[in-house]
Amino acid sequence: MVSAAEATSLARQAHSDGDFLVARERYAEAARIYREQNDILAYAHTLRHLADVCRREGKLAEAKPLYEESLEVYRSNLDTKLLDLANTVRPYALLNEEQGDLDSARLLWEEARHLYGSLRIEAGVSEANSHIGRLYSED
Repeated sequence: MVSAAEATSLARQAHSDGDFLVARERYAEAARIYREQNDILAYAHTLRHLADVCRREGKLAEAKPLYEESLEVYRSNLDTKLLDLANTVRPYALLNEEQGDLDSARLLWEEARHLYGSLRIEAGVSEANSHIGRLYSED
């Protein structure tokens, strides 16, 4: 039996190699272990990566609840790092765009812009501004 850290490492490598099936399996395994260990922030982080793999595969319906659960954990935990929250809001905004839910996408991009701005991460602010501008021009 592998540890959560080992499963995560294997998942990252598989994701990097484009082996999404193995990446999904290993991230799911790591998430299960983190949940059993009650390491809730590591669980949320792993769910976000699992959702990212699903989104990259075009499995948007599978990715959505994973992002939502990750965000729920992050938003309800006082120990959440703003960067982890921002890095989960961002791909969830992308997912909402891809699904055509432009109102939700705009709100999420505005949240991401605020979070990245508070962290002084200009690349994140710029990306959010770009998406927000495009989404408002589509109305």
